[in-house]
Amino acid sequence: MYINRWLYLVVVFFLGSLVITPTAAANEREQARVNVSIEGVSGRTATNVRNRLSIYPYHQENAPGVSRLRYLHDLAFRDIRNAVTPYGFYQMELESSLELIDGVWQARYLIDLGPAITIGEVNIRVTGAGTNDSAFTNLVSRLNISPNATLLHADYERAKSRLRTLAAERGYYQARFTQQELRIDLESYRANINIELDSGPRYRFGEVSFSEGHLDHDVMQRFVNFEEGDYVNSNLLLDLQLGLSDSDYFNRVEVQPLWQEANDEYLVPVEITYEPILRTNYSTGIGYGTDTGARLRFDLNRRYVNSRGHRFNSQIQLSEALSSVAGNYIIPGRRPQTDQYAIRGLWTDEDTGNTESERVSLGVSWQKQLTRTQRILAIDWLNERDRLDGERRDSSFLLPSAQWTRVHAENRLNVDDGFRLSLTVRGATESLFSDADFAQATFSAKVVHRLSERWRFLSRGEAGTSLTNDFDRIPTSLRFYAGGDTSIRGYSYRSVGPRNDLDEVTGARHILTGSLEVDYEFRTNWRFALFVDSGNAFNDIDEPMKTGAGFGLRWQSPIGPVRLDLAHAFSSPGDDIRVHLTIGPDL
Repeated sequence: MYINRWLYLVVVFFLGSLVITPTAAANEREQARVNVSIEGVSGRTATNVRNRLSIYPYHQENAPGVSRLRYLHDLAFRDIRNAVTPYGFYQMELESSLELIDGVWQARYLIDLGPAITIGEVNIRVTGAGTNDSAFTNLVSRLNISPNATLLHADYERAKSRLRTLAAERGYYQARFTQQELRIDLESYRANINIELDSGPRYRFGEVSFSEGHLDHDVMQRFVNFEEGDYVNSNLLLDLQLGLSDSDYFNRVEVQPLWQEANDEYLVPVEITYEPILRTNYSTGIGYGTDTGARLRFDLNRRYVNSRGHRFNSQIQLSEALSSVAGNYIIPGRRPQTDQYAIRGLWTDEDTGNTESERVSLGVSWQKQLTRTQRILAIDWLNERDRLDGERRDSSFLLPSAQWTRVHAENRLNVDDGFRLSLTVRGATESLFSDADFAQATFSAKVVHRLSERWRFLSRGEAGTSLTNDFDRIPTSLRFYAGGDTSIRGYSYRSVGPRNDLDEVTGARHILTGSLEVDYEFRTNWRFALFVDSGNAFNDIDEPMKTGAGFGLRWQSPIGPVRLDLAHAFSSPGDDIRVHLTIGPDL
């Protein structure tokens, strides 16, 4: 009995070892990590292989299970073939292996792409009304598919997409492909392309209708940038949609061509529906700038005064250095989205410590948005009372002016690449209600360029000159000054320029300033900046330039960058260390 018991234990132990040992080995294989090695491809092809390869998501991860891992490995040839054929490789050969080495599953794939297939015949045709449309002819000549070129499936799909897009843009509502064939001949190793687009009829704009609302019909009609009978163009419809949306008259706008209501002459009506925006908007703001000190602002915006689309806005600003009251009565022009006329008035009281003045101006302006440039033509009457050389002066000028401004940036609040250019000219003559003959031109520019993922380069400059027969009679607001947050940092606001015997800054005939800056984004929405500014406001070109340099911190806030700078001036009347704080967009 005793012997049988020992015999029973030995048998159980032996059988258990047979079960436990394979199970432990299996667990070891299950828990092993996977290393996927891909050789023979690079660039976009390698990226596509990694994205298509079913086993690759487990690269540097634990194995999903031996049977599952081997199944994914068996899919490799199919996956890799599907990944490389879009790039023209139809003779791909593959050497693959899957082995457990030192506790790691080694999945190795050696790819021999072979030669890329080339394009043989290319036959692209447009039938229907678009047969004689030169836009299609020009597009076909620019498509990136031609005989003897390497076949890229993306180019073939892009060619079809561009044909469809052009048809939609130019009013071929019924356009469709009657043939779209990419035929691969492995024997000759050539790819033949056949595409036929039946454009169908070309539609024209019909009657434009508007929903009932707060603006007169003829005012709404002035937004429309095409005539009845013009060929339908989706870009014109998009421009109309954007023009209405950006006009600040509407809370919601929809521009919809009614294709199903087109008549036998292929005239398609256009329906515009909209909801009025809240008529009056009020806003207030509290801020601080080292040039102006603490400031309080109140804005009133009457988005539409009447059914003619007239608008009114006013601003009141109070600050330590500059207080002002401004008002503008705006009348939409022939094209409200690009043209407007304004009657404007402004009162300001300025005391910067270097200049002291009070002025009133009244005028009219015509603002027009050209293709990429905003132009403002204006005439203003200016009456200014200032203090200079210890004496109070009173002067009046009738000032015609013209300003051209061009801004290019995808996002004005957070600029990666862009620029701003501005040119202003103005003048006056004694023969037309002015105290002196006067002419002035000012040009300014700023450029932002991204050097790399984290580095940006910023540069700005300003140049201006004045011509007059009696500069002593020119009021302070028409003279040039330098120094301050957006001029030469390290110097106080308007502290750079000619001075009189009382050490007052008198303002100058000319100005020339420039700035170079780089910033580095060390964390999301935070940048560190280094800069150097130089320039002067002067009467004599021989006067030396004033230079300041320093560093700063930038925070990308929802309303634009907040800039805090510490700057050192290298000459009088600058400061050893001056703090500059500004808020607002880079351009």
